Amino acid sequence: MEPPERPSDRLTLVWLDADEAVILRWAGGPTTVRVVSDVPAHRRSTGHVRIDPAIRHGGGREQDAHEPHRIEHLRRYLHEVAERIAPEDDVEILGPGTVREHLERLLRDDDRAHGRTRTVRGAPSPPLTPRQLLARLRAGAGATPPRGMPGAR
Repeated sequence: MEPPERPSDRLTLVWLDADEAVILRWAGGPTTVRVVSDVPAHRRSTGHVRIDPAIRHGGGREQDAHEPHRIEHLRRYLHEVAERIAPEDDVEILGPGTVREHLERLLRDDDRAHGRTRTVRGAPSPPLTPRQLLARLRAGAGATPPRGMPGAR
């Protein structure tokens, strides 16, 4: 996971999955906001699964009646996260699954509709600690760490 190519004095770093988002913003200094989602978990099958031959793989009607409900919750959650990102900030989105790709697409579509030219990039990432996220934000903003590196004496 490499930081952005060029430092940005206005950078927002987002780590998210379907459960929560951690939004870190650099505008002269760091600020952090957490957004907890109400997106229901994917339903897991237990026991034998019977396949309906009328349903084609990759299309057709929904096999799970809860999926449209989950998608609507996900859409609202992503809009809530997007509203907390300043439109003038460059954005780096990290996360383990496809939710980050949905947020990238949402931000890019919104930028295109409003004629903005900020950088929006995404990368897969395992969960990161608050210190790791802050270090990545500092690196992306070109800010020096608050103290020396261990062993630098």
